[in-house]
Amino acid sequence: MYSIWEKLEQKEKATLMGVYVASVVLAGLLGYGWGRDGDATPARATAYGHGNLVEVIDLSTPEPLITSPAEPPPPEEIAVHVAGAVRQSGVYRLSLGSRVDDAIRLAGGARENADLDALNLAEPISDGQKIYVPRKGETPPTPAIAHKPDAPRTPRAETPQSTAPRFPIDLNTATAEQLEAIPGIGPVLAQRIVDYRRAHGRFHSVEELLEVSGIGPKRLENMRPYVIVK
Repeated sequence: MYSIWEKLEQKEKATLMGVYVASVVLAGLLGYGWGRDGDATPARATAYGHGNLVEVIDLSTPEPLITSPAEPPPPEEIAVHVAGAVRQSGVYRLSLGSRVDDAIRLAGGARENADLDALNLAEPISDGQKIYVPRKGETPPTPAIAHKPDAPRTPRAETPQSTAPRFPIDLNTATAEQLEAIPGIGPVLAQRIVDYRRAHGRFHSVEELLEVSGIGPKRLENMRPYVIVK
């Protein structure tokens, strides 16, 4: 009795032998690839067998995906109100983390008569904040830097020391309330001085107070230690 192998023709035997050799080579290559590091270059080999050519390519490692970097988020901005002794008061937008000095610079800078020592120029500012730059000799009716929206307001008792101006005061920047603090000057006369300044412009000398109705030479001499003109 003949075996199946002996019944095959020579050409069929060569084909089966080639398939067998290719299977052995493929199994060896797969086993070799599994034992290597994952970063190694994928295996690629060619097996020969009795006139048949079999090419084996390892496609187990996928091609890396190329992703574009995410766009950075837009910078955050805050809006603040700058007023007082600056060249151009108004609402300005600054980047988050800006300081009081940055806001004043954005408003054109401080004027010559600005009292920058009354401010903390290095203090961080927040959205919706008001920054008031006082003039020299001026006591602003509100804090130089307004309370932050999320900060609770704490009541503060008014004392004569907190509202009294520092003498001498400048006639060109003094308010009616500050002028009332001068001995012998009441609310009516203080308002007349402010109205005269609005109508005629800046005072050029202390003696120009004689042009204000109700101020004579004697009253001027009493006022002289308390006022100046800058």
